[in-house]
Amino acid sequence: MSWKARTDARIRLFCSLNRAGNALCSWHDSRRERRAYPPRMAPPGCLNCGCTYDEALFEESLSRHGVGSYHPGETVRMDPALRNPLLRLLQQRYGYRDGDFERDPVTGEWVEGDGHLPWEQKLAAGALSERQG
Repeated sequence: MSWKARTDARIRLFCSLNRAGNALCSWHDSRRERRAYPPRMAPPGCLNCGCTYDEALFEESLSRHGVGSYHPGETVRMDPALRNPLLRLLQQRYGYRDGDFERDPVTGEWVEGDGHLPWEQKLAAGALSERQG
């Protein structure tokens, strides 16, 4: 339950439409390339850049572990040409899913501050700041 709630909150945070009606992974958000899908027309589970929600969440998770960067203004990001095959390999070989890097390998519990509640709080805080702004 908490795993799904965590992933759902992260999808709403990192895969939501921007004001222009586009949802983009960090890599494509930093480039002015043609989008795979027009605004508000990406299929379910996909972003306008053509990347999947899983790929975008994987990129964000890698960046928090020092691989690439999710933060605007920083130049290092995970190129989809490397990110996507790596994600597929981890999924096929090890059953990777969003959150695996944030679990304690000994206890199986969430690393402190990385369960579903902190992500839901970030989501609520973002929604609150958008309404106030």
